[in-house]
Amino acid sequence: MTVIEGLVGAVILAVLVLYAVLGGADFGGGVWDLLASGPRRDAQRDAVARAIGPIWEVNHIWLILAVVLLFVCFPTVYAELSIALHLPFTLLLLGIALRGSAFVFRAYDHAPGAERWWGRVFAGASTMSPLFLGVSVGAIASGRASHGTPDPWAAWLAPMPLAVGGFALCLVVFLAATYLCAATDGDLREDFRARALIAWAVAGGAAWGVLALAPGGAPFVWA
Repeated sequence: MTVIEGLVGAVILAVLVLYAVLGGADFGGGVWDLLASGPRRDAQRDAVARAIGPIWEVNHIWLILAVVLLFVCFPTVYAELSIALHLPFTLLLLGIALRGSAFVFRAYDHAPGAERWWGRVFAGASTMSPLFLGVSVGAIASGRASHGTPDPWAAWLAPMPLAVGGFALCLVVFLAATYLCAATDGDLREDFRARALIAWAVAGGAAWGVLALAPGGAPFVWA
């Protein structure tokens, strides 16, 4: 690997981290919209919508930048990943599109029951997107994402990719709850603080699960 290739790879990594920290928190907000409960359930959903609202779709620029850099600078890698992981990539993009559409339709569709229906679509898409993004990362880390794989399911339907997918979902849920603590006050802040602590514990357990699978599931990364 040349110095230039290393620098471009570092930029792609930094861009993906930014997407996870900023865009990932928006996905986590959708999960908390689904899990809103208690006497302040509606207020919790309103807080999520307000927190997401200002720049939510702009965060996808980070993902687009990573894809463009990969396509231009590492076309062979881009081709291999696109072929081996076309199913989780397609589901990821479907989730992103459904999430954005449902968020807008929920606000402006005033038909009876529409708000609840679009809310479920928004929450479901917000859950599946980080899950399949994490699955894709896990498949790449495990070395299974090669176009030479004869079975399109084999590259990602394995313990390591699925564990990383679950870990990614837990991380964005934790990030969202933490950010919502800063965006709210009073009883709502306490609601999200309790959720952040629960998500932190679950994400920690998921992290240990990924670590336990790494020696056999991703030996190169483990080494």
